[in-house]
Amino acid sequence: MLRSIVTAALAALTLAGCGSEMINTPEASLPAVSADEQQIRDLVHTQTRAFTEGNWPVLADLTCAQFRDKAGDPASYLVPPMTAFGTREQMASLTIAQVSEGLTRQFGTGAPRDTLDRVSQALVAYDEPAYEAGMLDLIRQSATLTVDKVENITVTGDTATADVTTTRRLGQAAPDTRTDTTPFVREDGRWLDCTDLSGAS
Repeated sequence: MLRSIVTAALAALTLAGCGSEMINTPEASLPAVSADEQQIRDLVHTQTRAFTEGNWPVLADLTCAQFRDKAGDPASYLVPPMTAFGTREQMASLTIAQVSEGLTRQFGTGAPRDTLDRVSQALVAYDEPAYEAGMLDLIRQSATLTVDKVENITVTGDTATADVTTTRRLGQAAPDTRTDTTPFVREDGRWLDCTDLSGAS
């Protein structure tokens, strides 16, 4: 699931809701699900809610020990570097209104004006901490990612994989649906996402 989050963030997307898998289905028509499978499905949906709410400590807690510190620092893997927008000199030559207009084109008209302005001010001032905080909010507020399915769960001892299908949408852009295979590990009796975030930046 963290792979979906990282991919979504790189496309400036955020999680918004738990998706069609939460639709009520008559119990008689549901296939038998093991406790491990149900815990993994619950984990994915809890991650979705944590990301939607910007609850980074919870997201980190749902990550295996190997990548927990990285997951707890979302700016390190979700926010593009300031240099993606230009150099300090280039940004200083623009007005906040110009930067905000560019961000509106990128993130859509549904992006909150106050968040766009915070990010624009931070970019013009080349204030990295303010930029990272504002961009995290902008990513989270501007787009949607829905978990459509969690399937093909394969449990082998204390490791597992599952195919997680998500649909992402940024502003008025067409929805983008994809499936990623997510690794999980069981630590202290709990299933945790163990997506490798070491290369994310």
